[in-house]
Amino acid sequence: MQRKAKHTYIILIAALVLVACKQTKYVPDDKYLLSKNKIAQVKGSPFSDDELEEILRQQPNRSSLFIKWKLGAYNMVDTAKVFAKRERRNQELREKNRKRKARELEINTRRMAKAREKGDSLYTKKIKPLKDTITPSMFFREWVMRKMGQPPVIFDSIRFNKSVEQLKAYLQSKGYYHNEVAGFVEYRNNRKAKVTYAINPGEAYYIDSFYIDSGGVRAVNSYKKFLKENEVDFVGEKFDIEMLDEHRNAVAAFMRDQSYYGFSSSHIVYLVDSTNRPGMGVKIGVFIQDRLVRHPYYSDSIIQKGHTYGYVRNVYFHISDSLYYRGSFEERLKAEGISTKFPQYLPTLDTFYYKGIGRYGKLDKMRDITVLYNGKMPVKPILLEYQNYLERTNYYKEYYLERSYNSLLRLDLFSGIKLELEENPMTDSIDVHYYLIPKKKQSFGFKPQGTHSNGIYGVSASINYSNRNLFRSGQKLTISFSGGFETQPPVLDQGATGGPEQDAARSFNTFEIGPSVEFQIPWFFPLKIRNLSKRKRPITTISAAYNLQKRDDFDRKIVQLNYNWNFYVGKTQIFYMGLPGASVVKYVDIARSTEFEQTLFELNDLFLINAYTTQLIWQDWKLSYELSNKNKPKSKKKTDWIMYYKVTADAAGNTLSLFRNFQDTMDDGRHKIFGIPYSQFVRVDNELMLADPIGKKHSLNFSFKAGAGRPFGNSTSSMPYDYSFFAGGSNDNRGWRARALGPGAYEYYLDTNRAATQIGDIRIGGSIEYRFPITSLLKGGLFLDAGNIWTIHEDERKSGNFTPEFYKQFALAGGFGLRLDFDYFVIRLDIGIPLRDPAYPTSSQWIFQDRKAYRDAGKDAFGTDLVTLSNDKQVEKWELYLPKPFRPKFHIALGYPF
Repeated sequence: MQRKAKHTYIILIAALVLVACKQTKYVPDDKYLLSKNKIAQVKGSPFSDDELEEILRQQPNRSSLFIKWKLGAYNMVDTAKVFAKRERRNQELREKNRKRKARELEINTRRMAKAREKGDSLYTKKIKPLKDTITPSMFFREWVMRKMGQPPVIFDSIRFNKSVEQLKAYLQSKGYYHNEVAGFVEYRNNRKAKVTYAINPGEAYYIDSFYIDSGGVRAVNSYKKFLKENEVDFVGEKFDIEMLDEHRNAVAAFMRDQSYYGFSSSHIVYLVDSTNRPGMGVKIGVFIQDRLVRHPYYSDSIIQKGHTYGYVRNVYFHISDSLYYRGSFEERLKAEGISTKFPQYLPTLDTFYYKGIGRYGKLDKMRDITVLYNGKMPVKPILLEYQNYLERTNYYKEYYLERSYNSLLRLDLFSGIKLELEENPMTDSIDVHYYLIPKKKQSFGFKPQGTHSNGIYGVSASINYSNRNLFRSGQKLTISFSGGFETQPPVLDQGATGGPEQDAARSFNTFEIGPSVEFQIPWFFPLKIRNLSKRKRPITTISAAYNLQKRDDFDRKIVQLNYNWNFYVGKTQIFYMGLPGASVVKYVDIARSTEFEQTLFELNDLFLINAYTTQLIWQDWKLSYELSNKNKPKSKKKTDWIMYYKVTADAAGNTLSLFRNFQDTMDDGRHKIFGIPYSQFVRVDNELMLADPIGKKHSLNFSFKAGAGRPFGNSTSSMPYDYSFFAGGSNDNRGWRARALGPGAYEYYLDTNRAATQIGDIRIGGSIEYRFPITSLLKGGLFLDAGNIWTIHEDERKSGNFTPEFYKQFALAGGFGLRLDFDYFVIRLDIGIPLRDPAYPTSSQWIFQDRKAYRDAGKDAFGTDLVTLSNDKQVEKWELYLPKPFRPKFHIALGYPF
């Protein structure tokens, strides 16, 4: 306790020193520190202060929680000493480089002389690496000054005047041409300057009339189609230049997707007329210009051409590789007269014309492609054609480019993918060229890693073998052998056997090792690839794994087989489906230690006994659906909310139960197959995540989880451990350690037979988190978590079952988090404080309530007998065994909680 207090004091003192540093320490005597920019607008202005502040050319030092941390960090350092030390360091680096160059010259002179003595004209040149003098490594004070710190922002009158001009220009671009903008500077005695920008937008011009001037009939009709589909009506809108530019870009993208090859935003010209208009009205006309293209016969001439539909004439796949070429590839190139001096791509010498086969084996000219390669095609043509959306004789659409590129990228067969289009002006057609550089087919890898999953930490390493193009059809075979350690929570609390209550110990108590095999097929197997839709991007995954877990309490062996399909619907939806009747087959063999087995039977906890018993899980079907709008194009008529939703449905044991008349029956009435009892249940789980960006750096994030499962038939007590629900931990309710919350109002703190891991059949929970930046690297978060788990039927854990009054049993926690955001991964520290514990007596459930009822419950359960401690101090027994309520929990994790 004293060490924690000491560390707290050190942090507080450091923070006070940082804040107390004089902000104008490094401001020259005749200059002023820009302390604040203030936007003062007239009442009723349509612009937000944040919107206008982004335009200002000079911003004050960044602050967070009303404190300029970065300026404080900069001021803590003596910059003169830092610059002097850096100069000394640079001089030392230059001197070291001088010596190295001199040594390099000496060695090479000697080697050159020896070569001449032997009559050689060549020698091995020695190159000594030089120290980096451009971006040398920084010492600590320099790192604090340059990375953590930020120099004081000195008020600049030139930038101040430029900001006024920029504000005027911005308001004009939004249609407010009669705006008034004035700037005022308040110079204070503490050498700080506060700048105020007074803004009166005035009255805005608006569009009172809109017409289409001219253009090709076909292009104009397509433009009218765009206006209708997107419900665009300019009349009544403000004369906003930015809006008009966005409209022009949107139209250009639409036209290219309507097969108008080469259509760009520059082909749309606005005709603006504000003369003789009533009030502040503006008349807008749209003119669609023709294209400028190369003359079909005279390459140095340019002609005008109306916008017409473009179609795909031919499709070529150039596989730039010579791995399968027999003989000397270089000699063959010389014989063909092909130069390889500066080739963009490796030349291809062999050609194969693939006649496309559509559904039901019929020839389909739209799927014809030409493959150019060397020696032998490393990929079958049917697989290449399946990734191409720019099909022969079909109309060109620009979004087909992105689809084709992403589809080839997902195959993971090529290290280089380039798509080029060649226009044929005489025929309004396009030739499509794919240039592909194959990846190495086979590879080995060693992968050490740290793992984290809702409070369970681990270290592991794996040796992997990959064959990414088995049978030349894109099938990927991966064989792995992995091993590691995890911090699995103990089965029983340390206080479960009658000792004082403590947090369960978290150490690397689990050793895991085992091989796995995964076979991935880029279509629905066993169906034929030609009978499938390209847009669904189907994938079949077949995998098998063996895992051995060794712990003090038990050893667990797991054999698992999976057969899954997944496919996409557009950019927002993904479906996962297991093989009907045998989606997952999982055999769990548990060998319990004598002591652990004896404890389980003494506790007589059916949930625990079922969780740690040998069993077979034969999953009949598995369905999963994901919906996300993260990659969906933004629309002005929709909010900027980012949404992710996932629902999973599982069912197990039902297929096996159809044959129960042929199965052996156990003493408890359960049936078994191959001498092993199997589980039978249905389960549904839902997860919804929402993020509302507040400006560019802040966000409000929501998470909601709801799931339920029901064991029945051959499962008499509970679902298997891996399919049950848990609560608490770094990704759930952060006021409790992982898997320690619930179920319901179960009085765990009075139960000496409690388990460290609590599981249930139902889960409901949610979180709200406000995220904000502290520095460019360090982020903060304020959160509020709520939720719990419940059982279907009441068991030894009294008040843990689901009832109509479940809403009264939600646990509530709040807290604060720090996150180091490195873009590619996040290290997170969250401090969760329990605010409400439904297990406590009603008058002591909230953190602000009196603890008397809680203490009385402890006295009734543990008694008031005196107990002598090791320091001869005597306390009542209930004080020793009853845990202290509402203790904060610290969680270290990787990634954001949701």
